[in-house]
Amino acid sequence: MAQGRIMDRPADYQKLGINPNKIENWEDGRRDTDEAGHAEVWYLDCSFDDKSTLVLGFRPKSTDQVVNKGDNPNVAINYTSADGQPFYDYRLYDVKDAHSSEDQLDLKWGPSTLVGDNWHTYDIHIESEADQEIVMEGKKSVEHKTAVDLHFEAQVKPFRPGSGYIAFGENDEFYYNFICVTSLTVSGEVTINGEKKQVNGTAYYNHQWFNIHPSVAFHHWIWGRQNVGDYNVLIYDMVGADRFGEPQIPLFTIDDSKGNRVFENTSSANAQVDILETYIQKETNKVTPKTIRYIFTQDDIEVEYKIYDPKEINLINIYGMASDEQKKQFDAMGLQPTYTRYLASTELKITRNGQTEVIDGSMLYEINYAAKEL
Repeated sequence: MAQGRIMDRPADYQKLGINPNKIENWEDGRRDTDEAGHAEVWYLDCSFDDKSTLVLGFRPKSTDQVVNKGDNPNVAINYTSADGQPFYDYRLYDVKDAHSSEDQLDLKWGPSTLVGDNWHTYDIHIESEADQEIVMEGKKSVEHKTAVDLHFEAQVKPFRPGSGYIAFGENDEFYYNFICVTSLTVSGEVTINGEKKQVNGTAYYNHQWFNIHPSVAFHHWIWGRQNVGDYNVLIYDMVGADRFGEPQIPLFTIDDSKGNRVFENTSSANAQVDILETYIQKETNKVTPKTIRYIFTQDDIEVEYKIYDPKEINLINIYGMASDEQKKQFDAMGLQPTYTRYLASTELKITRNGQTEVIDGSMLYEINYAAKEL
């Protein structure tokens, strides 16, 4: 029996102290603790007009600290130039120099700040700092000359599936939480590799927190977002781990160019998910989805969304990079964690009022695949 669900019952909202009709400002503040196994992230993914990209993550704990009690506040800066050259700059701060508000999004970690106002605007300030070697997520940065001053404005309302809590286990004892804003404008100034430039573009934001490591919580997930035609689309297809009976939680939203929510799905009861084609990933030898089709039906709207012809642009073979001792631990748990980022073609069909609209496009998406087999 599947042991995974979105906590969206009246008793859930009452237990969690969450307004079922409104996403409130405090929900974007610090939500979790520094207990072992707990973690949190505020994440912004920017696509600038000059074709460069910038991913920013503010985390109370680095990924390798999650298993331990105690915070080590950090900021991850991942920049990719228009010609595809990656650049990393990571910052690490002492807990005594870090402030995190529970009333709203107001992080001040050393000189780095992230402030949000009611899920509508966000401001980031990161200064250049003295050189020191920092290794995070398997990548090293020594020079810390990067500076960021960016302002974000939401173009759509935030998306919170139910209460935001996705529960796993017989008694909902594990949780993985997710709230996002799928479309924002971004403007400001960045300094990368000593080059200062003005930037404008679009962005995506999410806030996540959990008390179970994603590799243990999920068999795999498929996540992507795109602007296609007059629409902004988000897919976050989560499949729980074997130990939880592989519950499927397919989250999906469509917003139009005016910021109106056209469609929203948070239930597997309204969704059909078909993996039409697979391939053997050369480096990992894993059977991996290649062509995926989603059919969502709700009231008088049917949406068919197909992802196909993917091309791998980044593969992180977490299992392959692990030590022999870590591999033994993964094997004992039946895991072979890998992460792959793709560029793929998409087809979106929206049928309403007897009319069908078909929009073709392309999308960057990821498969975070912890299990050994599909």
